[in-house]
Amino acid sequence: MKLFTKTAIAAAGLSMATMAFAADPLHNTSWQTYDEGKPKGVVKITESNGVLTGKLVSTVSDKGQKHVGKTIIKGLKADGGGKYSGGTITDPEKGKDYRMTANLSGNTLDLKGYIGPFSRSQTWKKK
Repeated sequence: MKLFTKTAIAAAGLSMATMAFAADPLHNTSWQTYDEGKPKGVVKITESNGVLTGKLVSTVSDKGQKHVGKTIIKGLKADGGGKYSGGTITDPEKGKDYRMTANLSGNTLDLKGYIGPFSRSQTWKKK
């Protein structure tokens, strides 16, 4: 019985360690957003069941304060190698959703939003 208990504890510990290493590198990170080269706000990205979401947690303008707390990234999934796809990003000022992809490289997150054949890119910096 002691051998079974020790084996079960070891297996549980190994399982917990594996889950910790499996966390996405974007999980629980905050990003300074920029628009036309100027700081715009801060987005916190979290992960649940392999799906990433991003919530606007602060903004530099008084006008943007009404958007704080809104989820602006939904459904983003890791493709591997720092590449992400399958999500949408919302322009909080216009209320429009765009398909999106993202590439993580160190402390830089390059995002691209798509509507039809047109796209717009932004680069965010890790806080």
